[in-house]
Amino acid sequence: MQTLTGEKKILAEIQVRTLAMNFWATVEHSLNYKYQGEFPAELKSRLQRASEAAFRLDEEMSEIRDELQETNQVGNTHNSGDPSNENSDL
Repeated sequence: MQTLTGEKKILAEIQVRTLAMNFWATVEHSLNYKYQGEFPAELKSRLQRASEAAFRLDEEMSEIRDELQETNQVGNTHNSGDPSNENSDL
C-alpha cells in the first residue's frame, strides 16, 4: 500500500459474499454484539436455519440465472441478427 512515507506491506482479508449471505451475516453480527451473554439454544437453532435458508436461496438463484443464460444462448443461435431478441443482456 502506498502511504505518505512510502510503500508499506499490509495483510488484508477480502470477503466475497452474495446478497443473501451478506444480509444474514450482517444481522447475525449485529445480534452477537448487542446480545449480552450466551445465545439461548433455540435462537442459535433459528440462526442456523436462517443461514441454511440463505444458502438455499443463493443456490436456487444461481440455478435460475444459469438456466436463463442457457435459454438465452439457445435463443440467440436461433434468432441471431434478430433485433427483436429482448433477452440478449442475461
